[in-house]
Amino acid sequence: MPGRSPAKKTLPLLERGTDLSRIVAFTDGVFAIAITLLVLQIDVPTNATSASDLIEKLADQSPDFTAFGVSFIVIGAFWISNHRFMRTVREFDRGLMLLLLPYLGIMVLIPFTSQLMGEYSDQFDVAVLFYVMNMALMALMAYFMDAHVLRRGLARAEYEWDVDLTRKSSLFTTAVFVATAPLVFVFGPWTPLLWFSLRWDPYQRRRDRAYRQSAGDPSREDSPADADRREAVDDTAPGE
Repeated sequence: MPGRSPAKKTLPLLERGTDLSRIVAFTDGVFAIAITLLVLQIDVPTNATSASDLIEKLADQSPDFTAFGVSFIVIGAFWISNHRFMRTVREFDRGLMLLLLPYLGIMVLIPFTSQLMGEYSDQFDVAVLFYVMNMALMALMAYFMDAHVLRRGLARAEYEWDVDLTRKSSLFTTAVFVATAPLVFVFGPWTPLLWFSLRWDPYQRRRDRAYRQSAGDPSREDSPADADRREAVDDTAPGE
């Protein structure tokens, strides 16, 4: 009819909204499957003739147990980080969903690269290299998601400073993984031990310190936590 506004002007965007429950449930499900698949790389010994023989067969699988332990910790750490990230997001859009898919796709490769490292790390250093690059790509995708949320204004206003520090932390983590990649040919299967340096991630330490100090004295009007939050937000939006 004449004068009626076109329907397309009033239709809501189907790929943007505040209901994150299905995205969170899907993400948690993929993480749960990936972390469960890790144990499938460890075979139960067969044809053991004695207790000592069984122990020897289990000892032969020590690289698989090591790869399982490292990967369990890594996937768990990424899940915790992703869980916190989702709590800072107030709204999703198509771009965030498109970034989440390759992030999860790279994550479900971890059981494969973990088994590759467990089977061949004592023979070919390149098997460990595949694992290290898997970690680097995972952290890099986390950085892209953090950056997208900040750029599109999808974060909760009170947590923009958190997302900004998380973005910088993801880039720092990526740099650590990439820096350790050439060292694979020196340290071989011991390369993941170098990742303990992530405990000194300056951005993660600032974030944790801000929450710790805020929780310690919530009535303080101008705590170091407030300074960290203000600085992070100022870095995110210079000139505002």
